[in-house]
Amino acid sequence: MAANELERRAQVLRTPEEVEAFLAAHANAAVFKAGSCHRTDRALETLAPVLGPRGDLALGLIRVVECRAASQRLADLTGVQHQSPQLLLLRDGKTVFARDNWEISAEAVEEALKTHFDPPGRGSVAS
Repeated sequence: MAANELERRAQVLRTPEEVEAFLAAHANAAVFKAGSCHRTDRALETLAPVLGPRGDLALGLIRVVECRAASQRLADLTGVQHQSPQLLLLRDGKTVFARDNWEISAEAVEEALKTHFDPPGRGSVAS
């Protein structure tokens, strides 16, 4: 899956209320905070093949420049300080993984998915 396809699959979260509703509706989710620099594009390219096939995870997207209040609400609810780009994985409503900037890697996300979301013996999530 390409980065633009991943963006199209994501539910865009624009307001604090949309963030709250998204988290209430999806106990297991990935939320990506997109900034305006080249690191965001690189992170999306990295995440697309890892998160793209994960239909079991709802995907939220916050465009930080336009939706700062939504980003701040996510930070308030999760206790994870705002950064962008940033990826949070939530399991049963709790943050189990958070990485930002250059720390967003396919390997780290794959390991977190395996550890927190995959049943034993399922194996790698990426092909």
